[in-house]
Amino acid sequence: MKSIPEILLVDDNETNIYSLTKILDRLPVKLLSALSGKEALILAGKHNFTLALVDIQMPDMDGFETLKRLRSTPNHDQLPVILISAIYTEDQYRIKGMATGAVDFIPKPVSPEIIRAKVKVFLELEQQKRQLNQLVAELKKKNKQLAAEIKNRKKIESELRKARAKAEKNSEIKNQLLVNMSHEIRTPVNSILGFADLITNPDIEDVDKERYVHYVSHSSQNLLFLIDEILDHSRLEAGELKIVTGPCCIHDLLAELYEAFEKIKDQSDKNNINLILELAKTDKKLTIQTDCQRLRQIISNLLNNALKYSKEGEIRFGMEPKGNHIEFWVHDTGVGIAKEDLDNIFDRFKRIENISDLKASGTGLGLSLCKNLVTLLGGTIRVTSKPNVGSEFRFSLPMKMSTTEEAVHEDDEITQDTIDWSAHTLLIAEDEEMNFMFLQEALKVTGIHIVWAKNGSEAVEMVKTTPKIDVVLMDIKMPDMDGYQATAKVKSFNPSIPVIIQTAMALTDNQGKTDAQNADFDDFITKPINRTTLIKILSHFLKNKD
Repeated sequence: MKSIPEILLVDDNETNIYSLTKILDRLPVKLLSALSGKEALILAGKHNFTLALVDIQMPDMDGFETLKRLRSTPNHDQLPVILISAIYTEDQYRIKGMATGAVDFIPKPVSPEIIRAKVKVFLELEQQKRQLNQLVAELKKKNKQLAAEIKNRKKIESELRKARAKAEKNSEIKNQLLVNMSHEIRTPVNSILGFADLITNPDIEDVDKERYVHYVSHSSQNLLFLIDEILDHSRLEAGELKIVTGPCCIHDLLAELYEAFEKIKDQSDKNNINLILELAKTDKKLTIQTDCQRLRQIISNLLNNALKYSKEGEIRFGMEPKGNHIEFWVHDTGVGIAKEDLDNIFDRFKRIENISDLKASGTGLGLSLCKNLVTLLGGTIRVTSKPNVGSEFRFSLPMKMSTTEEAVHEDDEITQDTIDWSAHTLLIAEDEEMNFMFLQEALKVTGIHIVWAKNGSEAVEMVKTTPKIDVVLMDIKMPDMDGYQATAKVKSFNPSIPVIIQTAMALTDNQGKTDAQNADFDDFITKPINRTTLIKILSHFLKNKD
């Protein structure tokens, strides 16, 4: 029977224990808590913990001493311990914590997303450790059997060495991912928290506030890009990343990327780099059958890489049909890649290092994701490069022409300036006030009348008592009654009212629509919500009511 990992939470404040419990209660773990270091040691004598989260400032025995003693209890000499503190945040305490044996240090107030991400990684490492131990046990058993098979000894020993090396490499890869994630997530989070705090200063001028908002937005996008990259890597490893094929207008896609990266250039202080879009002389509405989202992701990753490793010069990208394939390229005049690195540049965590005057950031997953996505789309990718001259990435995809115009340009005419939904009413079911306020501000330009339900029960009652509601935007995770239950009740007495699910869960388009239909939803939108996407979805349902 598979055992459930146990995590120890140590804090003398019951409120903090409760908060950590709520943050981690959705994970497949058993949570045990102690209000002091002494209680923690007693629990450690009775349980075999996978991870411990320990507060530093505690009476009688502080977090540092608790960490030392936990490591001395049986079966816990290698116990990963994360220290948490609101006061001891200076570097000297971080260094002391690491010297004592802590694997990480999290300042308060803690971010639920970051703490869950870190805990998930340690759970994966524990699973990897168990798999490795199981593999070692199997290898020992095989070694005993080999005594009677002298003739095959060399062949079998070679296979065992490869298996051990593979297991050790996988463990090393997981450790490298943890290190990269910890560094890369901390960078945009620090920027977001820092500039958000500055914005609240009443003494700063409006022009500075606008600049700080710009920095917060840029860092938020970087954080979201990083999280998506890590999630896609996990899906690829698990074989769960799905390709959603549909019509994709190539010229429109590349034009959108050009505009987006012109802005990214400005935000990255790289205005001395000239961005050039090169399009073959083909039909401007050239539309092929592929996964447009994944194609955009591939080119975006390559452009991000080009910007990251370029200080000046130019970045050219474009496409050209070649027979039954269409070829895309991204060319830069950056630092280039050494010949010895070209063969493994698409490996996970491979990055150009030791560049004294150019900071290389990122998880090291970007190019590996590009290669895997290109392969899933039925194509190939290659790179040519010369140090201090530049690099060029080219990839080819099958040019399967689209036979329909479905959904490619149907929303082109929708502009926020021309929308007038003042005659319509939208019900937003959302328990988080900040999320509701964002949606309210995002839709203000449309003139639509908005009513707010703070939980599922309120949403059901409002639809019953307010017949003028035209569409419902329903959050899934709400207290009292969740979005699934609320929608089922609404549809039971008003089956024609459109209900759009809003969720923080990462879904592919096809999977999302399937789940929505099974749960009586009419459509879905994922968080963080893009204002333009939301208006397009609402327009689809409201245009039939005009």
